Amino acid sequence: MTETRLRTVISLFFMVSHVLILFTVLVLFLTHRLTDGEFTTTMGILVPALSALTTLAITYAISAKDKKQHAARSQKLSGIYVFAALLFPTAFVVLLFGLVLMKGFDLFSSFEHFKVSLAAVETIFAGYTGKVMASLFGKEAA
Repeated sequence: MTETRLRTVISLFFMVSHVLILFTVLVLFLTHRLTDGEFTTTMGILVPALSALTTLAITYAISAKDKKQHAARSQKLSGIYVFAALLFPTAFVVLLFGLVLMKGFDLFSSFEHFKVSLAAVETIFAGYTGKVMASLFGKEAA
């Protein structure tokens, strides 16, 4: 896979995931599955982590407006790099989305358990995902 293709795939993935996760939280709130306090706390936990990563993706998308010039800078990437670059962001987003859905179906014994679970996933995977994103998008973000 080329660097340009991987950046494009991950950018699209983060932009769509960001919107879907936050939209799901909003739906849970509007359907009274989250209280006012739970909604603001959940958004307060999710928005900073998702926004930081999505900002890198959006910055890349903006830098790619000249397709011909942009594609010319692409190089082939190693399989292990592509695997890591896809694994950690995907695991991060899927776990966040899964936790939000679990909360929507009342699968946590308390809101405190949900908050701790979100924080744990962010602590574990945001660091790995951030490293991958920085290595992949660092040139455009600077």
